[in-house]
Amino acid sequence: MNNNGGYYAIKGFLYQFDKALIEILRNPSKKVGIEKREDINIQDYVIQVKHKETQNYSPSKIKNPVIQLLNLFKNDKSQNFCLYCYFRDKQPSNYKLSLSVLDNILGNKKDDYLSFLKKDFIANFIISFSNDFEEQFKELIELIKNSFSLPSRDKAIIYHSIFRSKLLDVSIKEMNEREISKSDLNCFMEDAEKTIFYQSYSKYLAREKYEKLIKKEFFTFHVPNIDNFERLFLIDCHNDVNLVEINKIVNCISKKYFRVSKSPQPFLCFLNLSEKKLIELKRELIDQGIMFNDGTFFNGDKFRLDRIIESELNNKDLQVKIIDFEHLYKLLERIKIKEIFQFYLDHAVIIETNQRNIKIQIEETSQILNIVK
Repeated sequence: MNNNGGYYAIKGFLYQFDKALIEILRNPSKKVGIEKREDINIQDYVIQVKHKETQNYSPSKIKNPVIQLLNLFKNDKSQNFCLYCYFRDKQPSNYKLSLSVLDNILGNKKDDYLSFLKKDFIANFIISFSNDFEEQFKELIELIKNSFSLPSRDKAIIYHSIFRSKLLDVSIKEMNEREISKSDLNCFMEDAEKTIFYQSYSKYLAREKYEKLIKKEFFTFHVPNIDNFERLFLIDCHNDVNLVEINKIVNCISKKYFRVSKSPQPFLCFLNLSEKKLIELKRELIDQGIMFNDGTFFNGDKFRLDRIIESELNNKDLQVKIIDFEHLYKLLERIKIKEIFQFYLDHAVIIETNQRNIKIQIEETSQILNIVK
């Protein structure tokens, strides 16, 4: 598949997710199936979704999905069926078929089905020509805002980002588990793991506003005292990141989360940072009087897990702990990290944990300072 084909395939998949969310919010008391019998199903209602952004409508272009739905109807006549589709030359509208129009769509397959079956099918079938990707997205954001009584459209976009990541998780489960309800969406917002995308929303949410929303949501203390538990920050570094930026981020995280005798030194793990730059960073930190524990006693020493996990809560001279990614999973096996913050550029790290795991997409490493400080 060429690059454009992949782009439109992914966009079509996201379009289906958005339609599923709309159905969930419009049917708050019902479970909505995703990728079960068809793209979306709600009790006795089955929806097939097609997003043809670059194409004009013709009967042949909906032939295959209509045949799919007709075959489903043939096996279960208790269901109602909908083909929810976007074509660039069609205005949003619902359309009931006549027998002749159905035959035109079926083309050379029209004689494969008995007339009485086709007549029964069109009585239980509708084509819904839908809004384009952008308009549906706007509709959904407004629906999320109202359904969850959110103060702004921007906050609704953050909710949408979390919901989308959760729908992806649901869609790859065993078939009998691929369903979700409004109450599940409520639970998602309280879940330990959240994924926040940026690039997909950059045209709707300016970067500065995105940073402020993330800061308010996850990095603003609402009580004077900070909780006494371990925290881990995974920091993805773009190719030309400079040490001044990283240095500021280290200082910022240390000052915010380390409290002598109250909150332990945070763990920092730098991703995609060259060994040379990491050594230079450690040298600069020491030159500035910023002490750290990286699991070694001297340059060239082997990594000592017991060394980095020992409690140094009362050591006022030690500001942070720096862990190499190759040792990260060993660390997570030995101690309970209650809060993990991942700042990722393209892909977040997979970490199996029941503790708080917040994955935040950024455009460049320097954004972390604006979000955390």
